[in-house]
Amino acid sequence: MHPLFDAIVTDDPEKARRIVADDPAAARARDDQDVSAVRAALYRGHDDVVEALLDAGPPLDVFDAAAVGDAETVRDLIDADAEQARARSPEGFTPLHLAAFFGRIKVAELLLNRGADPDAPAANDMAVRPLNSAAAGGHHVIVHLLLDRGADVDVRMAGGFAPLHAAVNNQDVETTRLLLERGADPNAVTDDGRSVRDLAGPDPAVLEALGS
Repeated sequence: MHPLFDAIVTDDPEKARRIVADDPAAARARDDQDVSAVRAALYRGHDDVVEALLDAGPPLDVFDAAAVGDAETVRDLIDADAEQARARSPEGFTPLHLAAFFGRIKVAELLLNRGADPDAPAANDMAVRPLNSAAAGGHHVIVHLLLDRGADVDVRMAGGFAPLHAAVNNQDVETTRLLLERGADPNAVTDDGRSVRDLAGPDPAVLEALGS
């Protein structure tokens, strides 16, 4: 694996900058699972490393562009090939999954306007849908957008987790209220028997939203 990934894993933006300064092509490196350096850093929440990589100006594929919120690049790629809106990354996500999880509102709206499936399951063991991703990321605007475009409010990912489970577990009152207003089942139970209230914890605002 490229040495750049050591800097990504250890969250060392200065080392990343040195590597890409010496070899700008390194910013295009991929790991053993064919995941780009940019996404590898994003998944770890290492934003300063992401910035260092983007400063090197690597060409972004539709997945990287969606994940970092580069709507212009996403638009250009879809204009050249409409199927890019529904493509799958090596790790099994569509561009919409990535835009939803990282809170890229303009990209999510663009993708939905260009034919992205709001209920597409990830092609991996998580089987996560864009609405699960948006709820897990705490992005209520994208949750609203996906619901308006027909996403199933109670869609389940691996383990039987619905978007409402993610919202209450995050103590996200705004998303919790939105999901309930749009018909989410407050009695949903995960595959291992945990209810929405089990995951809500003691936060009084979340419990109030649930009617407890």
